[in-house]
Amino acid sequence: MATATTLPQAGILTPAADHHLHIQSPQVTAELRRVAERLPAMFAGLNPAILDSRSGADALRVLDDAGVAQGVLLSEAYMYASVFATAGLANPARLTREENMFNVEAAEHSGGRLKAFIGVNPFCDFALDEIRYWGERGGAAGIKLHLANSGFEPDLEEHIGRLASVFREANRLGFALLVHLRPAGTYNEGHIDRIIEDVLSQAPDVVIQLAHAGGGGGLDDPTLLALERFCGAIAEQRPGTRGLLFDLAAVLVRDVGDSANVERLARFVAVARSIGLDRFLIGSDWPTLCSPLEHTALLLSQMPFDDDEWLVLARNRADYLD
Repeated sequence: MATATTLPQAGILTPAADHHLHIQSPQVTAELRRVAERLPAMFAGLNPAILDSRSGADALRVLDDAGVAQGVLLSEAYMYASVFATAGLANPARLTREENMFNVEAAEHSGGRLKAFIGVNPFCDFALDEIRYWGERGGAAGIKLHLANSGFEPDLEEHIGRLASVFREANRLGFALLVHLRPAGTYNEGHIDRIIEDVLSQAPDVVIQLAHAGGGGGLDDPTLLALERFCGAIAEQRPGTRGLLFDLAAVLVRDVGDSANVERLARFVAVARSIGLDRFLIGSDWPTLCSPLEHTALLLSQMPFDDDEWLVLARNRADYLD
């Protein structure tokens, strides 16, 4: 496939793939704008383009700008059953299906350059039906779960059970999973241990990609604690960790001159080395912060990997891209 080249000193890096992109239809864009009107703080500091519609052609354009061969489209269909969704939406199951179709069809018309992950709230009543539909139709490489938007409460037995059932069904159907794991509320080592034990273990045969390296965007102490727990689970070869991967989308700090952030970045790199750099993937979360090209430049400017390590990271491609 694509080759990856790097000259970190010049801020140049060409990844083989961007494993974390978002397009959206006019319909889900309208819903996001309604949410933004009610909850503007949720969108503070984000790229205003997040509230604009984007197509598969737009995704290919930003990949071309960055010299990147392939990209992964993560459907935002989960927004229709989000805890933040507009009250009284008519037929969220139908809306979810339509947004997932928008992403899958964009991938199908990309000549193999794009892969699509359907999106679904794992705690809604139609989650398993939606997953099974795509298992029969084909066209999707995996399932995107955004647990913060879905209202995940890791201390609730019902939520752990429903999440486990989705992982189990994904494993049965051979779907990769891409999970924004961090909930909107408390996130601690005990929650990670429970997820490893009762949720990841239900999908031992497929790729499980943790968005934002197991955090929720940004690099803070809870994200590092979670990554360290996953590091231990991988070392112990716990069920569900064989295919465990981490993307670097928005794993950034706001102030690189702050001594605490310098320590966090160094700690992240040390844990990543312990886990193995082959488990880390380049992803930009476009357009949440910026373009893939700009995001890669930010990673290069902040993460203290050496040149050889950047080459490894740039060449990494998840199996579901084949």
